Amino acid sequence: MPSAVKTVRSEDFMVDEKWSARFRTHHEIRSRGAIGNLNDGVEIATQGVHTRLIAWPGNGFQTESVHVLTLAPGEESALYEYDMADEAMLCFKGQGEVHLRGEWVQIEPGDIAYFPGRVPRAMRNPKGNSRDFVLVNQICPPQFDLYEPAGYYDRRRGKMKFDAIEKARKEASLGNLPPDNELHYNDSYPAVRPWNLSVEEIRRDGALFNMYRGALFSGIDVPMVLLLWPGYGVSRCGFHYGCMPPGSEAATHTHPVSDECIVNWIGSGLSLISGEYIPTGPLDLVLAPCGVQHGGKIPADAKGAAFPGGFASPPQLDLYLRTPHYKDGKYQTPAFEMLETK
Repeated sequence: MPSAVKTVRSEDFMVDEKWSARFRTHHEIRSRGAIGNLNDGVEIATQGVHTRLIAWPGNGFQTESVHVLTLAPGEESALYEYDMADEAMLCFKGQGEVHLRGEWVQIEPGDIAYFPGRVPRAMRNPKGNSRDFVLVNQICPPQFDLYEPAGYYDRRRGKMKFDAIEKARKEASLGNLPPDNELHYNDSYPAVRPWNLSVEEIRRDGALFNMYRGALFSGIDVPMVLLLWPGYGVSRCGFHYGCMPPGSEAATHTHPVSDECIVNWIGSGLSLISGEYIPTGPLDLVLAPCGVQHGGKIPADAKGAAFPGGFASPPQLDLYLRTPHYKDGKYQTPAFEMLETK
């Protein structure tokens, strides 16, 4: 008799081994992509914080790393900076504080703190909080030394230790992030919001973005906002967020030079990877290194809209060429507008 189909299971997701990032090598993910989940990845510590590795050089990504960071009440990272890497921190669950533009700022689910290179940063979950503070961060380019203490990077040879990594990925314990939505619009701390800062100020010291307010974009046939992109002074990180109502379909596309990790933040649908549409739900994600075809659609009878959003690096010039905001290597700065969510 044929063996049963292997699956990755947790309380809230189930992915067939055929498409699962857990069961694909870094070479396979690099060339064909995969389906992952924010609850599935190798666990290490970075900057003193519990870290789950989602997209990183250990599974085929070259231009960015995407991690899930979790701080229990009372936990705090080191104050640190990267000379050559930009970083974005998206608040996903709970509330906490980040050290941004020289001060501690409270952030809520849906907020994205952006830090250019050479800017000090930190995060903390105040002792008075009752819940974990969960961030999804993007580092561009990846900082290999973060993976060295856990035994996943060979400094002398300048190589990832893929034998150890592949074993750890298959044996990694699953997380317990729930699929319920906490993301929302927030405009507190107006002094650090990008719509109140110049491009030069954002480029120099960072800003506190929000997923629901950015530059409107419809170049792949669904309403989106461009958030972290050069039009707002961001040169290495990239993040865009969209709304897909029932019956909608995103244009199938690739990115010539940008690796992308697209997360289903809210809702369910069908994600295109390896030439097939795969049912995916909240917290599932598509790993699409540059050149890997991807897209998505929402069945007409779906219970509600889905909200995908992707981390990409470098920022996706192939998309910005479809807007009036780019010409001859220069970007205009469009107004910040609210994402259409119906």
